[in-house]
Amino acid sequence: MLFARCLLFTPANHPERFSKAHELGADGVIIDLEDAISLTDKDNARVKLINYLQNRPQYERFVQCLRINSLHTRAGLKDLTALCDEHVRPDILVLPKSENANEIEIINEILAPHTVPILALIESAKGLQQAHNIADAKNVVGLIFGGADFAADLGATMDWESLYSARAQIVQAAARAGIVAIDVPYLNLHDADDTGIIFETKAIKALGFTCKTAIHPKHIKPIIASFTPNKDEIEKAKAIVLAYETAQGNACEYNGKMIDVPVYRSAKRILELANNEVK
Repeated sequence: MLFARCLLFTPANHPERFSKAHELGADGVIIDLEDAISLTDKDNARVKLINYLQNRPQYERFVQCLRINSLHTRAGLKDLTALCDEHVRPDILVLPKSENANEIEIINEILAPHTVPILALIESAKGLQQAHNIADAKNVVGLIFGGADFAADLGATMDWESLYSARAQIVQAAARAGIVAIDVPYLNLHDADDTGIIFETKAIKALGFTCKTAIHPKHIKPIIASFTPNKDEIEKAKAIVLAYETAQGNACEYNGKMIDVPVYRSAKRILELANNEVK
């Protein structure tokens, strides 16, 4: 399973920025050939991206992802062709505007035999309707909620209340398939005291997301901090795991509350997050 709390989007035409995501403390970078690149610059950005992948540095516990263009565009097909022709691959491929599992199958077939893990972006009502099938597709390791495009598709706002139901459905689809759920970037770049980004990250964490994307480096630290279990949470999780395992898998009590399988699994998840902390 992918262990990441924050993935930073970086335009593909600025390769000098790719490694900075690691320096800034993100768990990974999403090199973007899609929204961050104009139609007139996509070919140039693709060349820079390929050159980078041919000589990219390797970091421990830092994933280098690539968001290609939609498979329904010429640019998207050229992105995949370039990866094949130059025999290079990112750590993870991010597929935008995912709306059915067939798109995943096409990517797997084109990249075979050197396939890669895939993060599928859910950005439309149709994509959300197919989220369970997409999550079950071969090589898919996570679902990303594309909140801005999704809201535009519905004619909705990006308020928390407006997108709550969609977020919940994405988490459910990901959990059912045993993969991760990753949230949309926080778009307010003038959140001086980080109140908004912290609130949103803690809210999506409570919903079941384990990672949030970012479009600005200043959002990395509050996202990481919000997802990383604190000392009290870790100690409580350790005590719950110990109590349950001492009871040999039988329901038991801790601090006046019953511990059963779901509570035990939640505690184990907290310890996994703590043990896999990247920095």
